[in-house]
Amino acid sequence: MRIQIEDKGKQMKKVLAFVTALFFLNACATNPDGTKLDTTDETTLEAYNRSVFNFNYQLDKKVLKPVAKGYKSVTNQFFRDRVTTFFNNLEEPASAINNLLQGNVKSSGVSVGRFVINSTLGLLGTFDVATGWKLVQEKADFDGTLAKYCVPDGPFVVIPVLGPATPRYLVGWGADSLASPTFWALYDVDDDGVNAVAYGAYALKYVNKRAEALTLTDDFERNSVDLYTTMKSAFMQNRQKYASLCAQTAESENLSYDFDFDDEDE
Repeated sequence: MRIQIEDKGKQMKKVLAFVTALFFLNACATNPDGTKLDTTDETTLEAYNRSVFNFNYQLDKKVLKPVAKGYKSVTNQFFRDRVTTFFNNLEEPASAINNLLQGNVKSSGVSVGRFVINSTLGLLGTFDVATGWKLVQEKADFDGTLAKYCVPDGPFVVIPVLGPATPRYLVGWGADSLASPTFWALYDVDDDGVNAVAYGAYALKYVNKRAEALTLTDDFERNSVDLYTTMKSAFMQNRQKYASLCAQTAESENLSYDFDFDDEDE
């Protein structure tokens, strides 16, 4: 029993170390030749990003995209929608936590309610029953929570396999992974069979996402003079939604009450 507890502690330390490493990515990123990457030098950073982007593009072209096409050819839209809904449901606990951290108590309650309803009446989350009951999904992530408290996003950087990111995005992704029911369900499990099913589920999640994005990425390739620039622009534009969270916080902190005492002077 003691050995098992120690193993769990070591496992948790590894996860926390991973998240911490992501947080300090901006300070310790390196070039392909092993030299330290100066993230303040936009030219050097872009050279690094383009190099990794080309690697990811070739990986996608030769492996991920063919797998996604094969998956799409043997499944129908109904099946893929069920997969999407199932994994969206697993994100509800993270949304509940982050909505609460952002001060959205009502939205946090909605996320909890959606998770309970869809996990039961929605057949383990494969059907979105809660929306029909006017409990509309209100996604929130730790990336948004950090933005709410005006934590800087950091420079744009392309990560091998994972793709476009920023330091804050990576920290948010790591933290939300810890809030996933899948992580905690497998935390105490030493059964290789169960672990194999879990990793298979993760693979299904990302293959399903890649299959649903085939049309979009093909359009990018056809219509882009510089695919890297197009991808970067689309990613950074999408992140503008987080900028408003910090602006709302700053606005609420700067509220002042202007009491007019002119009548007393008169």
